[in-house]
Amino acid sequence: MKRHNRAALAVAALALVIPVSGCASLLSPHQTADYHYNAGDGAWGTVGDVEVRGLMMIMDKSGDGPAQLFFTLINKGDSSASVTIDVAGETVSETVDAGKTFVQDPESQASSTEKPIELKNLDAKPGDLIDVTVSVGGEEKTIEAQVLSDALPYYENYVPTESPSEVPSDDATSTEQAADPTEPAGDSTEPADDSTAAAEG
Repeated sequence: MKRHNRAALAVAALALVIPVSGCASLLSPHQTADYHYNAGDGAWGTVGDVEVRGLMMIMDKSGDGPAQLFFTLINKGDSSASVTIDVAGETVSETVDAGKTFVQDPESQASSTEKPIELKNLDAKPGDLIDVTVSVGGEEKTIEAQVLSDALPYYENYVPTESPSEVPSDDATSTEQAADPTEPAGDSTEPADDSTAAAEG
């Protein structure tokens, strides 16, 4: 009788293991390797000897205006790597020396550049996933990166703004309105009135 009980328990245990194993196969590395997030925000990917980390875009929460592009490139190879990033009609090229890291984040002290990258033609809203094509040498990979917004307080300083030259100032506007373009620009001295001229004569 005990042998029968043991056999029944073994069969039941086997029945439980089979479906669990089937579920695990759905999460195999081959099926989930196309898209990764790090512990924080931003997408990951590897192209040749270069690791791409923290790939993301940040725009105003309204979804209007340009977005700013962020990424980190880590060259794990023995020679310098020429990296090209294509997204939303913009192409960014950087050369990363062997064993070095390039950081595109002007707000960070670790940034390799002070110049932001603005995507003016990005047709997306916060929360969307955008295809970003990364090329290294002869290898190419498309990484899905998320569009984030300043809805998160720590991203408030990352939203691109219009440059001062594109925004007319109040002083310039008032000056233009005060000047009458129909009046000739000449000597502004007013002629003496008739009474003054007569007294001098």
